[in-house]
Amino acid sequence: MSDAATARPRLDAAGACARYEAIRPRLPQARFPAAAVELADLGALADEIDVFVLDGFGVLNIGEAPVPDAPERMAALRARGRRLVVLTNSATQPSRETARKYGKLGMRFAAEEIVSSRDAMAAAMARRSDRLNWGVAATAASELDEIGPGCFALGDDPADYARATGFALLSANDWTPARQALLVAALKDRPRPVLVGNPDLVAPRENGLSLEPGFYAHALWDETGAAPEFHGKPYRDAFAMVAARLPAGTDPKRVAMVGDTLHTDILGGAAQGWRTVLVRAHGLLRALDHHALIRETGIVPDFIVETT
Repeated sequence: MSDAATARPRLDAAGACARYEAIRPRLPQARFPAAAVELADLGALADEIDVFVLDGFGVLNIGEAPVPDAPERMAALRARGRRLVVLTNSATQPSRETARKYGKLGMRFAAEEIVSSRDAMAAAMARRSDRLNWGVAATAASELDEIGPGCFALGDDPADYARATGFALLSANDWTPARQALLVAALKDRPRPVLVGNPDLVAPRENGLSLEPGFYAHALWDETGAAPEFHGKPYRDAFAMVAARLPAGTDPKRVAMVGDTLHTDILGGAAQGWRTVLVRAHGLLRALDHHALIRETGIVPDFIVETT
């Protein structure tokens, strides 16, 4: 196989933000405050917010390492009686593995405190009246049987793309340009549903940004003209799953979506009617002028904090 077929494209933070803005018409609409209030960390919001809905990458962790002071901050918020929920677009593994990961990083979350875009996609599959054979972009650790029947991992065999009656993009960890080309060719030959279990374009890692399923899904849309079905932030279904787990009568203005990305966390939280908190120092915007990006995009968080 040629280098061109195996080498992944690259996207830096500025490029990722530009790409998010280019696909803005495909994202939900929301209303935003006129200006953001700047604070040091989430502790400053403990009197104003009852429920903190937390993104993972860039808020709780950077790759496989915890964000500095995040374990202590989570413990302090719990001690104040604040409810914590993780809402993540990390979809490669089941939520119980996400809980295990955060436990190892010193942050303990119960299973009912974690909602992932994977969960939202699985729920959408279960609601369908048809029963498709789903070819899934996944890894060996993805436990596809847990998502639902009829799921199998896509690899480099064109026959797998031909036999699938639907496709799902769950993880980009093992995805390659060659596999993307096979998927594009399969859809051009015979249109089929495409579900996306992680709408993120990129995720912050210790050594830079990884490309995520949303990146490949929008490229697929550009090339085939067929719109995938997205599940996870900033789309409504994942936020609705969190809202369904909150006590009846919870005031949405005392719920805050906390994230590092304007076009997923902040946009999606605002569309849900929650308040929003941008964490600046650890995620996508850490090396960029976030004030300039907020002006350019018009996506304004209620609060900006330097760190979790």
